[in-house]
Amino acid sequence: MKTNQKGQEFEVFNILIGAVLALAILVIIVSIINYFEGIKVDSSRQAIEKKVENAAQSPDGSVFVVRDIVVPQNQSFSSKYFAEEVLNLDERCIEFDFPYELTSMQYPDAYSTYKNRIEFTKRIQTDFYVVCQPREEGKLLFHDYSLMQCPASCEEFCCLLSFGVNPVLANN
Repeated sequence: MKTNQKGQEFEVFNILIGAVLALAILVIIVSIINYFEGIKVDSSRQAIEKKVENAAQSPDGSVFVVRDIVVPQNQSFSSKYFAEEVLNLDERCIEFDFPYELTSMQYPDAYSTYKNRIEFTKRIQTDFYVVCQPREEGKLLFHDYSLMQCPASCEEFCCLLSFGVNPVLANN
């Protein structure tokens, strides 16, 4: 019995076409997912900037919050950026502060933080908080962990920014 060589070659060709189409569809789906992730990240950054502006416009100690922001891997935020680009004031008037015990349980190894900079080492979805108060009203307090005294260079107000931890205002 003779086998039909042309028929077998046609089957291999069909499988090859199917694999190429499947790969093309997969690339399109991954591109769409990345596109929407980029939109989430951009809108989160814009929402953060807007809330910082809002808090600075009424520095009365009220806590402003943005829920469910997306921070991508290797993203950083600095006091200098918010001071110079968003609010136009001295960078010492803005601090980041994080109770290590709370945030390390929520987001282990997700970030490194300093008073004037935070760097995220992996993608997280969290809430963002900002509180501003007039300089003469005392100290800003985060959950009894740390204090921020407004320096003399802050003519009007100081702000504390937080990712994932709701700040509490205390006048001392």
